[in-house]
Amino acid sequence: MNRILKFIAVLLAAVVLLGVIAAALLPRFIDPNQYRDDITRLVYDHSGLKVSINGPIGWSIFPWVGLSLEDVSVAGADNSQLAQLGSAGVSVKLIPLLSKRIEMQTLELKGLELTLVKNTKGKGNWQVSAPEPSEQQTPGEPEQTPTPEPDSSPLKLDIASVNVSGLLISYDDQVSGQKYIIDQASLTTGAIRNQQPFHFQLKAHITVPDLVVNSLISGEMTFNLDAGHYDIQNLKVSATPDVEKGESLSIVGNIQYQQTPVLVKGNLGVAEFNLANLLHQIKVQLPPMADPKALNKLSFDSHFSTNGESLTADKLQLQLDSFTLDGNFTMNSIDRGDMQFNFTGNDLNLDNYLPPATDSEKTDGTKAADTEAPDEEQPAQSSPEKPSGKEHPLIPVAMLRGLNLDGSMKLASLTVAKFIFEQPSVAIKAARGRQEVNIGSRFYQGTIDMTADLDVRQSGQPKMAASAELKNISLEALSTPVPDLASVQGDVNASMKVHTQGQYASVLTRNLDGNIEFTIDKGVFTEANFDKMVCEGIAIVRKKELRSTDWGSSTEFTDLSGSFVIKNGVATNDNLIAALAYMNLKGDGYVNLVDRQLDYHLGLNIRGEEAPDSDPACQINKEYVNVTWPVRCHGDLDDLTCGIDVKRLTETIADLAENRLKQKIEDKIQGPVKDLLKGFFN
Repeated sequence: MNRILKFIAVLLAAVVLLGVIAAALLPRFIDPNQYRDDITRLVYDHSGLKVSINGPIGWSIFPWVGLSLEDVSVAGADNSQLAQLGSAGVSVKLIPLLSKRIEMQTLELKGLELTLVKNTKGKGNWQVSAPEPSEQQTPGEPEQTPTPEPDSSPLKLDIASVNVSGLLISYDDQVSGQKYIIDQASLTTGAIRNQQPFHFQLKAHITVPDLVVNSLISGEMTFNLDAGHYDIQNLKVSATPDVEKGESLSIVGNIQYQQTPVLVKGNLGVAEFNLANLLHQIKVQLPPMADPKALNKLSFDSHFSTNGESLTADKLQLQLDSFTLDGNFTMNSIDRGDMQFNFTGNDLNLDNYLPPATDSEKTDGTKAADTEAPDEEQPAQSSPEKPSGKEHPLIPVAMLRGLNLDGSMKLASLTVAKFIFEQPSVAIKAARGRQEVNIGSRFYQGTIDMTADLDVRQSGQPKMAASAELKNISLEALSTPVPDLASVQGDVNASMKVHTQGQYASVLTRNLDGNIEFTIDKGVFTEANFDKMVCEGIAIVRKKELRSTDWGSSTEFTDLSGSFVIKNGVATNDNLIAALAYMNLKGDGYVNLVDRQLDYHLGLNIRGEEAPDSDPACQINKEYVNVTWPVRCHGDLDDLTCGIDVKRLTETIADLAENRLKQKIEDKIQGPVKDLLKGFFN
């Protein structure tokens, strides 16, 4: 029995030895170069690509199953060059393959060039079709495809390294006339083994129209093929313009991927960089900004997770220069696009990113030689249908129509056009083509509360409505950003309801309708002495000259109120009322927001027997009591002219003369009439 076992053992050893000798000697007797045509024909039959192997083919079986190729070219459509390969080599250890373990030496690929061309008809040279298969089976007999046996044993990798160099990809789009090139590309890795981290690095030089950048992707990967887990640590994806001291845009972070059930989580961010410098290097022209250091610092960080159906970012942080924004974001259904967010930030000054202040350009034209008003007409109303020629749509209707979100944002302060909003908050809700925005803020010792609604359900015709409440806003404090308000002091309370529709700024203005009501308590006109204005009017009537020179420069009032009705972008008012020390102020007129024109009349009348008595030239008798003395402001909103309204003053003088004549007639007939009446009652 022992002899039989020994014989079998010797026989097996001999078989193994013969197999090893055969595997070692087989490549010496079989030359793979003899099968170039067969390989070429096989590739063509299955893909339609024409492959030419111009260099030697090398192969081995034991102890490594290896294959090497040199000088391989591939022709695409119309026999154009599609690919060129310098050399490639791979070796896999034979014995471990029997247990589904892949032990590979360095995988090398050198000098691969892909030349992709889309012709003027839109067809790419890679778009080729395999030839019709020859009939190698009985007609009508279905082709039998062997069904692979299921194998639950896991695949194990052990690759010494991967080294790809000299990769070049060019894409010529003859339809658009654009050409893109990726060259000097390389990929290197460390030893690739299951559940062991390995380093990888991909470099490339990328040329796109008007831009050349150097790109880099690197990190450390660990994978578990059995569990379907993949982990990338210290990921860095960067792009740097190919200029001296190029500014890098780098995405950094860590990503974990779970295959079953699908789960991706990690953190990704953008490392701090100089956005203004980067845009300059890639030839993006920025408009001038008030702050020369604007856009010098930008960074972003996020923590996220997604299962392919929903997305959660429990940490989002943005830093732009000195402004920081923190919050979270959730998308319960990626397909539906419903989003929720909540953000808080510090001080944001948007003026830093707006053009620097310049002197306002004056509108061409000439002023009237005096302030005499032409015949009064109703303000012109522009056609609401057509925008001006150079305007662009302001509202992204298509995007807003599909918006589905519920979010809020709060800031420490917001500066816009020199206005400072303290602790502003915004809440936004959007669904089914309708958006609602609620805004609240402290504003110059008072508060602002506003609600705006936007309806984009009707294509090309968005509708907007807004209402606002302003409470106890100090005009004195507000005069800092608006110097023109320095002429009035007091606390403003106002309410507004307006609505409009359209896509362009001019159309939105022309379609503006609504009303505004306001009151100013305990106010002062700091730059106008209406006593003096009235005296000047009276002096003109009396043909006297004022003697007093110390009138002062302000006029106090206990209350000022009024309302504006807005129709097609023109705001009209006929009930401005202010109670002054010795007189009342009334006003009426209009503001044309479309043409930026104003025509407003102010009327002063002396109450009862009271009169400013600082100058003899304007002393009046009782017939002038409660007579309105008119003042007019008119012109372009940026260039107003104010003074005595000569036209209305003339009408006032005529009324006074008519009243005086009536009084004389009454005096003449009063005696006889009284006697006659007495006769009737005797």
